[in-house]
Amino acid sequence: MVVSQPARRVAILPNLSIGQLGAAGLIPTASAATLTEALGGNAGNVAYVDGLVASLAGSHMITWSTPPELVRANADIIVVACANQLGDHVDLSGWADRLSAFGLPVVLVGLGAQAPEIGHHLELKAGTRAALDVVAAGSGGAPAMLVRGAYTADVLARHGYASTVIGCPSLFLSPIKDLGGRIAARVAAGIGSRPAIAAGHHHYRDMAPEHRLIAAVDRDDGCYVVQHPETMIALARSDPADTEGAPFALLVERLLPDLTLPQVSDWGRRRAFVFTDSQSWMSFLRRYDYAIGPRFHGVALAIQAERPGVVLYVDSRTQEMAQTMAIPSLPFEAVPASDLRDVIARAWTVEAGIRFDTQRAALATVFRAALRDHRIAVGPRLSALCTGQ
Repeated sequence: MVVSQPARRVAILPNLSIGQLGAAGLIPTASAATLTEALGGNAGNVAYVDGLVASLAGSHMITWSTPPELVRANADIIVVACANQLGDHVDLSGWADRLSAFGLPVVLVGLGAQAPEIGHHLELKAGTRAALDVVAAGSGGAPAMLVRGAYTADVLARHGYASTVIGCPSLFLSPIKDLGGRIAARVAAGIGSRPAIAAGHHHYRDMAPEHRLIAAVDRDDGCYVVQHPETMIALARSDPADTEGAPFALLVERLLPDLTLPQVSDWGRRRAFVFTDSQSWMSFLRRYDYAIGPRFHGVALAIQAERPGVVLYVDSRTQEMAQTMAIPSLPFEAVPASDLRDVIARAWTVEAGIRFDTQRAALATVFRAALRDHRIAVGPRLSALCTGQ
């Protein structure tokens, strides 16, 4: 007789401190700099952390500074909520040291590679390989790196690491199984005019695509939902103290060049928004008719909120996630100057809706199996989304 082992107690490392900031009641009055830091540099991070928490039957949060003895007393395994931590822009030597000190098995969820394009030959820094070695050593034979897509899996495989493709946990925020079908039907019935723009930033070499998105906001009574960097969050927060100095002046010059600083601040108060949790973000997006832009999670959350969306990818990160999760996507420079609804209508056909729902169920099933391989109890929401449920 096979005796099943008990589920492990799970500690999540979210790589965010927005929960602590909220618990202290400081989010409403936080500066743009403080808020950006608490969001891990990008508001979109809350989407995959919330999706991860919703996918598990039980967990608690820790931080990188939580004493190892306290971590070990309350957890049997650590799950790290990851983003695009693989690339020449990151050295994870600090992770290697800290994960070793915790002394528990580790699972990385949502790990992605960052490169100019899919297929780019990516070398990992020594510190990053050291961190991955710690994870692999405690895996117990099951892949402990659950990644965004095939490109990331290939990068890891070339360096000798096994992984499993699960996409991003934000895909599983909504409990609705036929999201794609519902969205396709909504599009077929006729799309309203109001866009939710998943805003980029003011550092693109060619600002023309971003300017076309901003024009749609003004033309069609849309919103401009920002995620990164700090100056963009300052635009949405509209606190005068955050809009002084050279960094914000550069934003004015490149993002809204036809407006003065006071006019940009007024525009931000009317059109720009930033969110610190996924449920409020999704609820807000339901006020609009569709989402489009270069920020993956700004579009993905609209889809989770039953609104059609198209990702405009600028590099491997967003392109890989869109491809893995069957979310319609186009190159950023392809955004038209005309009605953006044409892009949405072409993207969200009946077939596209079926493809999205089928892939979502398949990824949920793979994710559930990968978690169970590490004796991590799966929540009812994720299980209900799996194939055959």
